[in-house]
Amino acid sequence: MVTGNATDLAAVLAAINETGGLPISVNMIAEQNAGQFWITVGVSLFGMLFLLIYLAQVARPVLGRIVCRVWLYRIRHRTGRHVLLLKHTQTDLFSQSMIETQTLYAVERALKQFRGEPFDLVLHTPGGQIFATQLLSKVLRAYPGLIRAMVPVYAMSGGTLLALSCTAIFLGESACLGPVDPQVGSFLSSGSARSWQEVVRRKGRRADDFSIQMAFLGRQYAQTLEGMVDTLLVPHIPDPALRARAVDRLASGEVEHARPLDRRDLGLLGLPVGRLDPGVKDLMMSLILEKNVEGVYYL
Repeated sequence: MVTGNATDLAAVLAAINETGGLPISVNMIAEQNAGQFWITVGVSLFGMLFLLIYLAQVARPVLGRIVCRVWLYRIRHRTGRHVLLLKHTQTDLFSQSMIETQTLYAVERALKQFRGEPFDLVLHTPGGQIFATQLLSKVLRAYPGLIRAMVPVYAMSGGTLLALSCTAIFLGESACLGPVDPQVGSFLSSGSARSWQEVVRRKGRRADDFSIQMAFLGRQYAQTLEGMVDTLLVPHIPDPALRARAVDRLASGEVEHARPLDRRDLGLLGLPVGRLDPGVKDLMMSLILEKNVEGVYYL
């Protein structure tokens, strides 16, 4: 092992170089050490960045639960009822947050906690899977206590079915429900059940197998949902003739699936809809605008 100060080391290296030894210098060692140093720094910084990103992803749902619980407590304190939030806003390139089987399981856990006591169902969702929505609707209808559907902004498609499954419906000043006609297809090609039937009607024998299959499947779903909507509307619209008109408007696909139906539109259909208290709506909007809150929460 060679020990000593930098001057001694330089002298030794110079002697080795003069005798034809290794062509090495103090500057070369310094340059190599500097390069290794910056590589080490870069790797360390990358590792720290990756760790921070991971910790942020882990912390987000925890932070969301804490923030959500605070707002739910404030809403419950004001209304005197249990609160169940169903919020779907996240989207990415290939998927979107929506009503699915996991939503069903989370809601059933909440209902066990409520033990038949009245609660408010806060809906902010574009809809979701037909199977999960139908089953969740049955779960809500079987609940022994009173359920108020609260819609601060929108509850479209399957969200509308869930609202109709409740005892009463309350909408914000500019909030809306929407048509519930089924949407079928694949990732590359999808549309309403009525649109697939129109495609097959126009193409006739030139229609491809996939279009024919979607038209047939869409007709099945449409019949099922029309019957389901009629059943859900009985407590809200007892008159059969008026109810049939509402079913046709909601489930037939005569209007676009994204058509917003506000309190006035729903009132013209004979569906009684209350006005959401502005103070309560403001509290609910705080939850909806909270980025770390997504899915099902209850208190």
